[in-house]
Amino acid sequence: MTVVGDLGCAGVDVDRWRAENRVPLFRGKVNRWILARTLRDDPNPDDIKQTLAATFMKWFAGTSLDPALVFHGTTRSATADLIKLERISKERLSFPKTARRREDLPGVVPVLRSGDFVWLEVSFAYRGQEPDMPWPVRTGAAVQLTSSAECPLDADWILDSTAEPTEDAPPEKSSSGKAWEVLTDTAETVSTGALRALWAPLLVVVASVLLFIRARRT
Repeated sequence: MTVVGDLGCAGVDVDRWRAENRVPLFRGKVNRWILARTLRDDPNPDDIKQTLAATFMKWFAGTSLDPALVFHGTTRSATADLIKLERISKERLSFPKTARRREDLPGVVPVLRSGDFVWLEVSFAYRGQEPDMPWPVRTGAAVQLTSSAECPLDADWILDSTAEPTEDAPPEKSSSGKAWEVLTDTAETVSTGALRALWAPLLVVVASVLLFIRARRT
């Protein structure tokens, strides 16, 4: 019998796989992941950062606004805060102490589609309540079934391993607070006089818009 979840992922019941294959999340800690990403789209370093933010948006059920707000080289997606690409390597990366590896999963082991790929170390502060989540995988086609996007076979992104946490997450800042800090930092680099006079009203307008968006989301 063929189930709906298998239509985009031959031989795998995706809903069941996601329920049974989980990655631990460490609340209030800096979580560190090793990801593998295909290079089939021939990305440059900026592309990798942007698609990383967009992929986290899918994994953590964020909004399309999340990747747009860059705060000191980090982004946010819902409960995944301060998402940062730490390093990229053609050689497999690892942690001194690993909490879980994909080879330890009870179900089908996630694999990338064939071709060149890179390893990424990513850190983020976890602000949520859940102790775990489905093991992250993602296929990047623009139009596809949900079961295809979340299929562990021939994926474009897979989680390889997660580290045992060693650092507390820094205090949380709101999206509007981050935006205000970035804007004011930028304003300080603007020369005095006419440019500064034009910049100040812009800060107020942008901050007001961000506060409105934040209020609509809560």
